[in-house]
Amino acid sequence: MIVMLIPILIAIAVIVLIIGIFVLIWHLRTKRFQPTRDKLIQQNQINEDLEEFGFAYDLKGDYFYSLMDCWQREVGYCKLYDEGAPLFNMIMDCEPVTFSYGGKRWLIELWKGQYGITTGGEVGIYNTSREDIDTDKFQGTFYENISDQERLPISFVLRKNGKVLMRRKDLHWWLTGFKLGEFSTTDSLTMDVKIVFPNQEMCKAFTGGLKAIGYQRKEFSVRGRRVTVHYTKPHSSQTFSRNPVQEALVQQTNENNCKLYETATRKYTDTLDKIEYLKTAMPELYEVFLHSLYANGLYKAFDWIREIIFDKPSYPPKPPYEPEPPCRPKPPCPPKPPCRPKPPCSPEPPSRPKPPSPPKPPCRPKPPCPPEPPCRPKPPCPPKPPCRPKPPCCSSVCRLNEEYIDYNQMERQDDRRTLEQEDFFDSVDLYDYNAEIYTERRSVIKQSQENEEDILGGR
Repeated sequence: MIVMLIPILIAIAVIVLIIGIFVLIWHLRTKRFQPTRDKLIQQNQINEDLEEFGFAYDLKGDYFYSLMDCWQREVGYCKLYDEGAPLFNMIMDCEPVTFSYGGKRWLIELWKGQYGITTGGEVGIYNTSREDIDTDKFQGTFYENISDQERLPISFVLRKNGKVLMRRKDLHWWLTGFKLGEFSTTDSLTMDVKIVFPNQEMCKAFTGGLKAIGYQRKEFSVRGRRVTVHYTKPHSSQTFSRNPVQEALVQQTNENNCKLYETATRKYTDTLDKIEYLKTAMPELYEVFLHSLYANGLYKAFDWIREIIFDKPSYPPKPPYEPEPPCRPKPPCPPKPPCRPKPPCSPEPPSRPKPPSPPKPPCRPKPPCPPEPPCRPKPPCPPKPPCRPKPPCCSSVCRLNEEYIDYNQMERQDDRRTLEQEDFFDSVDLYDYNAEIYTERRSVIKQSQENEEDILGGR
């Protein structure tokens, strides 16, 4: 059981640590924060940030709205934009009204719903004289933005549960209004839209479009060239991407972000003070707010449609940046003070004399070498026997007798010599050395005896 609780305790400790770090960063960022007192300065500062996104803030009405010449004017409209809206945290009721007038096909679309951490409404006007797109990716009409001469006077009142959130009125091609920090479901919002047309022909064409999608006479009214539409529930089919699961997930995220915004800025009641504080304390949530107002990614995802029609991408052109003022010349560096003279080095103390090295001890005398033992005396060489005299030329018998007598004498002399040598060898322990000589001599003697016997036997 304890082992199972260890991961839970570690997770709780990590969460507490993260919250502590977040609170510490929050405290450091907001410790000395004071909102700007001049509201016009605040408004100008926020509008500078919003201009890149194509929007501005209205101080009197306390809402955000789209600029006349914002970058969205270059991207046109097709129904794929509405299909991709939930992917960018936008859940809204879409009501496209189409009709033909003046040789063009027109679209006037109404929107109301939740745009990230803002609640808002829109009325957009588009037209086209081109044929429909028929590709593998998309089949349908792509509408272009209208010219300044084709703009119409538009006004709307956006209500939430019967309470007015904002009122908008302008000569425009895309009239919008967004309330920051307000969370709403689409069925809690209603819009009363008024559009003034240039003539009756266009007015009748528009009302014909309303009837074509299911509007009853009680849901709109006509007075001269002005048409008022009571937009409560859309009659058109909504996008496939807006399914119940997707809508629930996106709206839960939007509601959490709205609560976070209200909690973070609860110290202030004015929207500009809230935004300035949010930008200082939580720049990440400030970025979420900026991207809630139609992020560029929604349109960049469908650049390929613009490339098919106009052979150019649809991403918005970046507004020209104001040239940066030239850098102020840097003041010349002050002359460096002269280096302080280094103090003279202190004389080194005389080195101490090294003590004399102790005398080396005398080498030990080597012991005298032991006397070498005297060499053993070599035995005297045996005397060589005298050469035998050659016998005179005589008969063979006399010569054999003389040889026999001489041989016997030599044998006896050899025996004596041999005995003397044996005695000598015994005295100097060289018996083994002379044994070989003795054996050889005995062999000679034996051979002589055998020869003598052969001679005598030959007589």
